Amino acid sequence: MDTRDSTADTLQTFRALADSTRLRLLAAIVDRPRCGQDLAAELGIAAPTVSHHLKVLGRARLLSETRQPPYVFYQLDLVALQRAVKAVSTPQRVRELAPPASVDAETRDVLRNFFDGPRLRSIPAQRRKKEIVFEELLRRLPRRREYAEAELNRFLEVHHPDFCTIRRELIMGRYMQRDAGVYRLAERGRAVVDA
Repeated sequence: MDTRDSTADTLQTFRALADSTRLRLLAAIVDRPRCGQDLAAELGIAAPTVSHHLKVLGRARLLSETRQPPYVFYQLDLVALQRAVKAVSTPQRVRELAPPASVDAETRDVLRNFFDGPRLRSIPAQRRKKEIVFEELLRRLPRRREYAEAELNRFLEVHHPDFCTIRRELIMGRYMQRDAGVYRLAERGRAVVDA
């Protein structure tokens, strides 16, 4: 997985965009490269302030740079901006970026350690961590009254290649029930997704 598509990088990009001065700088360099001095003069901003904002945008990978000593010319990297927008282009991706505010510190830590965006890095061994991870997976499933086994496999495989183990754990944890190859949320699973 490309590290630029990770949740942390996406959040950093949107933090960089959440400033009116930085948006004005990007608007000034969207069509052609500009140096810091030109940007300071055109926008009426002190050169150190321009430098600070360009560093923030650079760390967010929103800029391309061309060095022509003694100047550095900056231009908006449209591909990086489009990548950030694509990262939040579905409701599921938005949910993945922002755990509910009611999530406690332990849950946040477990989710941060075991998930990389939509991907589950590994299945936890400890029971409590396993519950946190499987409850998060349930929340990420498309809402259905029931799931055919092949359909559930496809949904789970997006998160982890060992969908068979996850499916089995959802049954053993009493989150789901299986009848003739059809999976339905059990009472415990419904409580998780309806919370």
